[in-house]
Amino acid sequence: MKIEGLWFEPVGLLERCSLNEGLLWIWAERVPINNVYREKNAFESLQDWECAALNIPPVPEGIRHAAHHQTEERAQDKYSGMKPVESRKFYVAKAMQEAKALKAWIPTAVSAMEVPASELFLALRRGRINTSGKQLPVGATIIDFLEEENSYGRSDFHDLSVTAIPPDIWTMSGIDWFANAVSSNGVTYCDVSMSVEALFFHFPGQPASVEGAEFVGDCLVVRERAELHQQRPLRSPGRPPTFAWDAFHVEVTDLIKNGVMPKKKEAAIQQMMSWFENTQGGQRPSRSAVSDKLTPYYRRFFSAKG
Repeated sequence: MKIEGLWFEPVGLLERCSLNEGLLWIWAERVPINNVYREKNAFESLQDWECAALNIPPVPEGIRHAAHHQTEERAQDKYSGMKPVESRKFYVAKAMQEAKALKAWIPTAVSAMEVPASELFLALRRGRINTSGKQLPVGATIIDFLEEENSYGRSDFHDLSVTAIPPDIWTMSGIDWFANAVSSNGVTYCDVSMSVEALFFHFPGQPASVEGAEFVGDCLVVRERAELHQQRPLRSPGRPPTFAWDAFHVEVTDLIKNGVMPKKKEAAIQQMMSWFENTQGGQRPSRSAVSDKLTPYYRRFFSAKG
């Protein structure tokens, strides 16, 4: 039996997807797949070739923790207890660089997604797609929530219950597509999700027939013409390759335990990206994804060492 072609494993759909997963379905028909390595912020997992197809620049670092809401005062306060001073200055400067890059990127992305975003907004405002989220307590902000959620520790927001979002909460100016949040009249919901069934009902995809597709065992094999391989990168439908983040954390823990983890985070990023290439058939996640995953380790074990 020939093994050429693209092999696809069966996958399931999410019952509920995040706000920006819903947007990317309408914008790019990026299917909200149920996957153990799924990132709730779908923009975080966009690869460079996907960004090019959407006519936007590559997604900057910091989108996971809503760096566009970052301020220098907040960054100074966050790292105020860090020693030595040089480390504190480094992390404050890095936070502000991420904020600047994301704030510069967002207008281009907003312009490119204006039509699909408007279509989804109208469906949400008219109550055609049910949504839910975690209502933040008074005084809490979106960046407070996301930094806590991504801290690898118990979040101050852990006990917030998920509640239905009233349709009249939705305003175009109050939606933060990049943080999965919506705010209106002093009320903010984070971790916003929606029904995938309702999303697909109101925004059905456009099926396309595929020549040369057949089942082999429990996989679907697509035999593509040679010229198609030259015209587009190999990929799974609607979503980039998934990555073994659980194994990644085990590998990092082992390196730290044995005292062989690079002291400089930049060196560790390069090492772990090479690790992904060597263990996942040449595939590797974005640099920003690896950097974000390493951040808690370097704050805990290496911050005092620069």
